[in-house]
Amino acid sequence: MSTGAEAGIEVVGAAKRFDRVDALATVDLTVAPGEIVTVIGPSGCGKTTLLRLIGGLETPSAGAITIDGETPERAKGRKRVGFVPQAPALLPWRTVEANARLLLDLNAAVTPPRPSDPVDLLDRVGLAEFRDAYPHELSGGMQQRVGLVRAFALGAPYLLMDEPFAALDEISRADMRHLLAELCEPVGAGVVFVTHSLAEAVYLSDRVVVLGPRPGRVVGTVTIDLPRPRRPQLEDDPAFFALESEVRALLLTGVGR
Repeated sequence: MSTGAEAGIEVVGAAKRFDRVDALATVDLTVAPGEIVTVIGPSGCGKTTLLRLIGGLETPSAGAITIDGETPERAKGRKRVGFVPQAPALLPWRTVEANARLLLDLNAAVTPPRPSDPVDLLDRVGLAEFRDAYPHELSGGMQQRVGLVRAFALGAPYLLMDEPFAALDEISRADMRHLLAELCEPVGAGVVFVTHSLAEAVYLSDRVVVLGPRPGRVVGTVTIDLPRPRRPQLEDDPAFFALESEVRALLLTGVGR
């Protein structure tokens, strides 16, 4: 049960085994309310599995996970955690605005913690003039913006994001990470973000957690002490490159262990 105080996400000794495959081995992770933590590591190291455990979509084989003192399943049921997948998965028969409202419509019987106006969010992401358009009329980047609006509209205090920009070209991907940073700053949502991109990890995060190869385990953490609000020109700063290099070194150390 919740203690009433926001304690954040706590993962203690979490492990996951699928049949004869160990996906995760004893992962410890904390995410404070409003903190953005990126999880990065080689393919197959259990990053998505870790997200699914936190989101209550899988049950750990060992260890414990809580979200503000509650089980992930209870937090999910109370709409305190949202999930942003790799593909936006927009419904083709619903307009942009209707897709943006989808989670609010589906959860009308449950009072979301702090819902936002989807129309206002669409305006903020530059899609106001496409409110009546359909998904097939949008580019991939525009569809992903609608997916972000849908997640933020529900107002969950925690968002789990599984490589949401992986299918985009590099220019669109850069635009999307800048946009995500702008969306997160006023909302104050706690975010666990999975990516393979060093630039995304450094630009978005307060901390970057590096996992080693399967079975995934934490090989190191890098604190990103760059000023907020984050702006695109930050990626040209020598301090940004230095932090990228620090994360890269941890990745290489983990792969070679």
